[in-house]
Amino acid sequence: MACGAPGVPARVGNDGGVLRRRRPSPPTELVDVLDLRAGERILAWATGGSGEWYVGSNLALYLPAGAGTRRLGWEEIERADWQRDSDRLAIVEVEEWGAPERTTVVHIDDPGHLLELLRERVTKSVVCTVYARVRGSAGLSIVGRRSPSSQGPVTWSYVLSPGLDPADPTVVQTAQATLARARRELDGL
Repeated sequence: MACGAPGVPARVGNDGGVLRRRRPSPPTELVDVLDLRAGERILAWATGGSGEWYVGSNLALYLPAGAGTRRLGWEEIERADWQRDSDRLAIVEVEEWGAPERTTVVHIDDPGHLLELLRERVTKSVVCTVYARVRGSAGLSIVGRRSPSSQGPVTWSYVLSPGLDPADPTVVQTAQATLARARRELDGL
């Protein structure tokens, strides 16, 4: 038996080829609401427990928001955490210095290829990472990100070790010096 679940024969088409189920496309009305930019293409999508759609394009992740959607460029996402046991996806956004992390938690029934796309695009948005120790084993990372379209400036974010206070003068000084070093390294590429 080929391509079937154990003990279940695969369906064979009229031409002798194996039939595969195609995932449904997002509804046309959803695609219309997304307001995709020129050259933007939908690459993956998933549905939630209430029928809401989560859509990933070559440039951004679209999340349900009220009657519409919320667009997050891949460079605006710090990281994401998938909990398979609970079908829970936590998306942490890049924030300004000292601002608390903004985390959006969603429940996705069938993630399909959306998780792979999320991992690939967020990773691809990182163009530079520089780490600096502040005290003991605690430190901070400066992360430079750019849109996957490679258009627009590099945006910088800071990731602090737990327990570091962004108002601490030593942390601020280390962050400023590390950002300057990261910019020099990026300019040298």
